[in-house]
Amino acid sequence: MAISKLERETIITYNEAEAEAEIYTYNRPLQRKLEKLAQERPEEVKILCADKTGSKTFRLPKKFVSVRAARQISPELREKMAQVAKERFLDHR
Repeated sequence: MAISKLERETIITYNEAEAEAEIYTYNRPLQRKLEKLAQERPEEVKILCADKTGSKTFRLPKKFVSVRAARQISPELREKMAQVAKERFLDHR
């Protein structure tokens, strides 16, 4: 039975007492990122389990989990950045 997109969740769990967090996710890009991190830093990042529906659970230090807002760019700055990129692209032809 297939799982709907609505049911493909990512859940990050941690508490104040412990230094580690758990991430349960169906998100393939996030899974690949965490798998790579687990290979690079096996003492800190562990793959706890994977199930046949496609979810995986990871354990990692809480300090690896962060929330950040996307940078807000004004329309004027966006236009200026686009112009600079076009000029650089044309210079490399």
